[in-house]
Amino acid sequence: MEVPHQIQIESKIVQARILYYDFFSGLFLFELLKNRQELLKKQISILKNFALKESDLENFLFLENELLKNGIKNFLSEFTLLFSLPFSNEEKKPVYLYISHYQENCIGGKSLVAVKEIIKKSHYFLNDELLKESEENLGFLFVAMRRFLEEKEIDLAKELFIQCIYPIKNPICKAIAQRKDCFLYTRINDILEEFLNLEESIFSN
Repeated sequence: MEVPHQIQIESKIVQARILYYDFFSGLFLFELLKNRQELLKKQISILKNFALKESDLENFLFLENELLKNGIKNFLSEFTLLFSLPFSNEEKKPVYLYISHYQENCIGGKSLVAVKEIIKKSHYFLNDELLKESEENLGFLFVAMRRFLEEKEIDLAKELFIQCIYPIKNPICKAIAQRKDCFLYTRINDILEEFLNLEESIFSN
C-alpha cells in the first residue's frame, strides 16, 4: 500500500531533525568531534540542502570549505578555546555547556539529577566508555534528543527539550556569539540558534 504523501513528508522532517541533533552532538562533545572529520563532511553535504535560512546555507558552505582545506584541526582548536580553557580576559571567558552552571551557578547540581530522571524513563543510558561528559552537558543532551527521536519517544524528547535545552539556549548562544576569536563556532552557533528556534516551535504545539 502506498504511504500517504503527508506521512512521507513528516518522516523526512523527523529524519532531518535527527541528523541535525547528531551533527550538533559531534560539535559539542570533544570525544566525538576528534574522530568526526569524514562524518562531518557527509552531514554538511546533506544538511546544506535542509538549511533553515539563506545565511545557514552560507554557514554550511563555509564549514564545508574549512573541512576540505584544513580538516578537523581548527574545529578542535576552537572547541578548546571556547569550552575548555579558563581565560581571565572578559572577552574570552569560557562558555559553559552545563545546565547547572546557568540554573544553580555550579556544575553537577540538582539540574544534573533532573536530567538523569528524564533519561531513566528511556532505555537509553550514558556510555561512559564513549562519552566523558555528564548527562547535563549540552552535547550529551543532543545525543539523547537524537536517540529519543529515533526511538519515537516523542514525549521524552519534548520533556528533555523544554526542561533542559530550552532554558540554556539563549545564554549559551549569546556567549558563543560574543567570541569574535572563533570563526567556525560563531557560524555553527548561528545554525544552532535557528534550529533550536524551530524545535521550540515544534514542541510548543
